[in-house]
Amino acid sequence: MTKVLIVDDEKYVRMGIKGETDWSLIGCEVVGEAANGADALLVAEEVKPDLVISDIRMPKMDGIELAEKLMEKYPGIKIIFLTAYSEFEYARQAVRLGVSDYLLKPFQDGELEGAIQRLLHLHPGASAEEKELENELIPLRSKEEIENRYVAAAIEYIEKNYTQTDFSIGKLAESLSVSEGHISRLFKTETDLGINNYLTRYRIRKSMDYLKDLQVKVYEVAEKVGYQDIAYFSNTFKKLVGRTPSEYQSKGLGGEPEE
Repeated sequence: MTKVLIVDDEKYVRMGIKGETDWSLIGCEVVGEAANGADALLVAEEVKPDLVISDIRMPKMDGIELAEKLMEKYPGIKIIFLTAYSEFEYARQAVRLGVSDYLLKPFQDGELEGAIQRLLHLHPGASAEEKELENELIPLRSKEEIENRYVAAAIEYIEKNYTQTDFSIGKLAESLSVSEGHISRLFKTETDLGINNYLTRYRIRKSMDYLKDLQVKVYEVAEKVGYQDIAYFSNTFKKLVGRTPSEYQSKGLGGEPEE
């Protein structure tokens, strides 16, 4: 069962989400709730949620700050923001942080369940055969395959920070307390790729996962993986995958790409 934490400063909103959602139907259970981000961090440490459903504007610590801290502490955690229409752009910006999804309040019956189901099935969506094709198409060495600890740490840094539009080798090197030149040479020797090339491939591999959800928009995927320019993202995707993001979303790797 997927463990869910609900965070909202309004008690009756929390009660509504908890009581009016068919959690068992979508393979989830509510393991905790909190009235603000600060309390949510304490609860999260205790219950270790897989999914956090959170309001954005809350006292003590808002949803944005909470999301940043949760993603830093628990890589892989999924977060859905609940937001008023007036905060719509604010929520969209949060997607660039790596926040999984957002819903506008008041949402309709079944809308939250649908969002959760889409979210939980983003990454397992491909068959084993398609995953193998993806690995052949865009091969990447994982940090577990790397012997040099600096290169393994650099790959881990990429995995945690690929969503950042201002990603730089300088910041990566600084986080490892080595020079840019040194880590660049080590990285190329171990992976046969430059750091920026690896980052691009990693971003496109992640975008392929996101595009398996037919409900997600291409521009949203671009933002999720660190691209501000959707045209640049689409061109990069086509160069590596051989088809546009839209073609991949509708057909996967099967069928003939359009000319």
